[in-house]
Amino acid sequence: MESDIAHSIPVERVYSTLSSALSNDHGTRTAAEQQLRAWESDAAPGFIGSLLNVAAEVQAVPEEGRLMAAVVAKNAVGSSWRKTLGSREWSRVPDDEKQYIRTTATAVLLGDPSDRVALQITLLITNIARFDVPQPWEGLLPDLMAAAAEESPVAPAGKQRALTTLKHVLQALRGKKFVISTPTDARLLTEREFEELADGIQRQRLQLEQQCKALLAPLRMQWEQHTAALLGGGEGWARRGGSAAAALSAIRELMHVLQDFEGIEEAITALLTELQQAAAAIAPLLLSGPLAAAASAAGGEAAAAGGGGDPQLQRWQLLGKNWERLLQVALVTMDRHTFQFAAHLPPLMSLCINAALLAMDASLVHHIRPKARVVLVRFCARALLQQLYRRDFVDGSNSETRFISDLGRSTIAKYRPQLLAASDALDALLAPAQCPQLVEAIVQKYIMLSPDEVAEWEADPESFARNVDVETSPDADTPRPCGVALLECMLERADEPVAAALLAMAAQQQAAPLTPSNILVREGTYRAIGECFPHLRSKVDFNAWYSSELRLILHSSELTGLHGSILRAGALWLVGVCGAELQPAPWTDALRLVVQHVSHADVVVALMAVSAATALLGNCLEESQFVSQPPRRKKLQLEGAGGLSLHGLALSDDEEAQGDTLAAQVDAEFRSHLDAVEGQTDALIGACFALLPRLGEIESMVRVLQCVSSSVELLGDRLRPHLATICSALPQVWQVISQRKQQGAGGLARLHSALISTVTHLLLRLGSAAVADSRVAALLFPLLQHATNLGSPDAEPLVDDGLRLWSAVLATSEQLPPPLQELAVQRLPAILRRGQDTTACLKIAEGHALLGGLPAMAPLMGQLAEAITGSLAAAVAMALQTAAAVKQLLAAPPGQDQQQLHRSTVKGFSAEQATESTTAATLLSLLVQLLDQAAAPGSQPPELPAELQPAATAAAAMAAVDFGSGVVRLPALGLTLVEACLEPVGRLLFKQPTLLPALLSGNAEAEIRLLDRWVVLGGARDIAEMFVPSMGVLGRVRRHRAAVTLCSLLYADTCPAMRSPDRAAQALVLGIRAAREQEQFARDQHRLQEMPAHDSAHSDQLVLRRLALARADPVRAIDAREAVKAAAAKVASWLGEELLRRKLQQIDPVLADYLTHLLTGQAIGSLSEGGSPQPGSLVAQLHQQQQQQDGGEVAMLATPQQLGSGPR
Repeated sequence: MESDIAHSIPVERVYSTLSSALSNDHGTRTAAEQQLRAWESDAAPGFIGSLLNVAAEVQAVPEEGRLMAAVVAKNAVGSSWRKTLGSREWSRVPDDEKQYIRTTATAVLLGDPSDRVALQITLLITNIARFDVPQPWEGLLPDLMAAAAEESPVAPAGKQRALTTLKHVLQALRGKKFVISTPTDARLLTEREFEELADGIQRQRLQLEQQCKALLAPLRMQWEQHTAALLGGGEGWARRGGSAAAALSAIRELMHVLQDFEGIEEAITALLTELQQAAAAIAPLLLSGPLAAAASAAGGEAAAAGGGGDPQLQRWQLLGKNWERLLQVALVTMDRHTFQFAAHLPPLMSLCINAALLAMDASLVHHIRPKARVVLVRFCARALLQQLYRRDFVDGSNSETRFISDLGRSTIAKYRPQLLAASDALDALLAPAQCPQLVEAIVQKYIMLSPDEVAEWEADPESFARNVDVETSPDADTPRPCGVALLECMLERADEPVAAALLAMAAQQQAAPLTPSNILVREGTYRAIGECFPHLRSKVDFNAWYSSELRLILHSSELTGLHGSILRAGALWLVGVCGAELQPAPWTDALRLVVQHVSHADVVVALMAVSAATALLGNCLEESQFVSQPPRRKKLQLEGAGGLSLHGLALSDDEEAQGDTLAAQVDAEFRSHLDAVEGQTDALIGACFALLPRLGEIESMVRVLQCVSSSVELLGDRLRPHLATICSALPQVWQVISQRKQQGAGGLARLHSALISTVTHLLLRLGSAAVADSRVAALLFPLLQHATNLGSPDAEPLVDDGLRLWSAVLATSEQLPPPLQELAVQRLPAILRRGQDTTACLKIAEGHALLGGLPAMAPLMGQLAEAITGSLAAAVAMALQTAAAVKQLLAAPPGQDQQQLHRSTVKGFSAEQATESTTAATLLSLLVQLLDQAAAPGSQPPELPAELQPAATAAAAMAAVDFGSGVVRLPALGLTLVEACLEPVGRLLFKQPTLLPALLSGNAEAEIRLLDRWVVLGGARDIAEMFVPSMGVLGRVRRHRAAVTLCSLLYADTCPAMRSPDRAAQALVLGIRAAREQEQFARDQHRLQEMPAHDSAHSDQLVLRRLALARADPVRAIDAREAVKAAAAKVASWLGEELLRRKLQQIDPVLADYLTHLLTGQAIGSLSEGGSPQPGSLVAQLHQQQQQQDGGEVAMLATPQQLGSGPR
């Protein structure tokens, strides 16, 4: 193998490495792949050129080797030639090698016999074009165009590839970014240098625009030639038809790239004229006539597959492809060049409506290529919705025209005749004379059930029901959603004539006899009205419609057989879609009929009834969210919905009354709906559970379980009388689900997930009564075992659901269930080792600790301690990495791109990592608290277990870590984590003040950082405390805990860092602030102790356990005033009273005054003989604030022994 350039890497070596990369030997293949990646990442000179040289050797290298070389070259170009924002420079690939690659790639594209190799070369050329077109590869576009010409010497396959590559290149050039390297830092450029750079970019833009405009004429000529050959059906029509479609694809991408038509107006006019002529010629062949009849008779699969060898079907398929491409070109041109396309819209729109919608046979609608349906509907819909094709917009009477710029107004004036002509053509299609025929065609050909669908209903009802659900996807390409989308766009443009035609059709069908054909049309009309109901809500009285027709259908005993089921299913679907419009009485009746039909013999009817019931329950859930909100919030929602008018923030008396009336109406309707649901609960749940054994598909079973889950979620505690109905059926449900193991892990996981969701709602709504039921337990614990079994095939998608169910069981269990403790020992260690659900596992462990205490933790202590330590250590490592990145950023030279450097270095905490580490710190704090409570009263504080010592050290390290931005300036996610870590550290230091050096490994700087951070964070006051009472309580608890612990450290005098005068004064100031709040804090604790007992059967058991722990917290029992007095006396003994007073005065004179009187035993302030502070003083103001607080003091004073280790 020889090359035109000198390769630094020999071609033979590259070829040998490629061959080794295809080896079956794992070691050989791995080594070769690593070598290829190394060459690619290093942009090794000659590497890509050698790859192209290998790909060009058709005779010497087999296809697999050439394909491998092409793939690696494509990937290498995509990475090696990318301009990075950080370096602002091209890759190190030499220019002569780039030239060789460009030349060789084009030759391989046109000459390689393998289409697979050619496809990779196409993508390679596309990657290069992103950077080298228009310069330095100015010849790529014209060369591809010349190679694709019919008269070129290139082989037919090469011509097709040239057109395909041209399409890909133009597609890549849509978002072409012009980046020019600057000789110096861009911030140092002069204005003239900036102008020169901008001129250079503009020259490249103009050059690209000129190259693209030059493609239009030859592309149009080639497309005309190929299309004429296809329509004529002469020799070579198959090849020419494919080339015509490829040329249209290239034209479509060209329309995307072109910014304007300046200089090519005549060519564009000719192209668009020829497009509509070609469409008019193709439409009769494709949509009617012998070819269409043959395609319809052969069926959709054979026709879409290319005819299965039948030339007529193959030609019909090629015509369909070209029809799609024609409409795509028209669609892109209309979107990108709306003004210029306006003159060509009327004939093309008329053709689409008359030939593709009115004249086309209904069976052909279902057999034509799905993309053809979608493009047709999309083109018609975009035209109908285009504002520039509306007369009121062109005339300026539309309110949205006030946002148009002056340039836009002048352009509208220039094209005014064409725009008005397009508007008139579209309006004529929706005029009363034409609209009924169009609406009827859409309903009968697109929306109505086809014979194939009716046959599927009868042969495989569950498959039919599943396909109907899939059709609701926005990406669906089946006829029904396409027809619905077109109807909605018609209603958006002209709602009156379209709605009148649709409702007239419904009235006509209501009066027609119930023959099979009429039933199908009637069901299609139901579907059309239901899908478009948001546009028809003001024109349809659904209450009257339900009472006069739908209710009778659901009550009728004469509607039997398949077509009777079709009509029933349509009525049920409508009730589900529009049921929110019903008044309370008909809503109750509709729910009763829906529940009855869940037991219908026809599976489709039963499943449609399940879906309708789920929809009605969903309406109730939305109402419950509204009803549960405060009155003011309800009014604001009603105003936002258009119920009221909001003038600023003040409402008139009439508006207030109207808001109250509407809110009361919604409340009354919700109560009525809830009563109706409760009355049907036994019947609904029983029917759903009875339906499960009749179903064969997992998706159908999931739908049924979701309905049950919705009812459980809605009823809440009102479900308690129906608990027996649910519990008696749960074992049967588990048995039915267990029998579906042969249906695949993916579907089975969805089924288990739906069941888990149902059981979770059941537990959370009914509380401990559900957990205590033996029938629930018979399902619950096997389900948990299955969901958390990592060895199960469907474990991956189920673990999250299983852990949520586990948490629900803990929250609703008054005691720790023994099976749950066994499950924890079996499952938690393995899930923790996996490392993907650590947060959930730690929360579950916290629940076990709250319910079972330390004995429940004993078997898991080692694994949990390891998980806590690992999580906190990872957070510390991330914080240190952030600090190093900040230092690097600050040390970077001025010329470096600071923004890019910041993005690449300062990653910061992720929300997931912060949550996991915070959960770990919370669990550690709980374990420390349980250890303290387990100690005998009056005994020495227990020593921390050896397993937890690394975790405590990691928590202290996290609390003291340097983020690189000072003591207090912490990342947003890091703040909560640091506060969570201070909690267990504070508990440990409160009992053993001498532990601090050991926790921080004797790091004096870390000790200082932790203490300073603790003082600032502990004394912080959130502004929300002024407005939210609960936030005020939490703030006082935080300040009290920090103050008492820091005072214990001062009193113990075991930390040298605390002997700093400033630091000691700051800690005392925090204590003084807590002392000033002591009376209010004591009242908070009194309220906590006197809080009325909750109904334990309906409460979150974990919350109750946390409340009990809070009540027994010894730190809260300490009087902050006594703590400050003891600590201040200790500080004064080593610092001196005068220096201490001066330091406190410097920080806050008022607080210094407060401490003076606190130490002397006087009331707050400078007291007069009458015992009152002197009027007007700050101390008097403080005294007044204290007296204004509501009375009562419940406080327990601390002794020196409670504060720490006693005097030294």
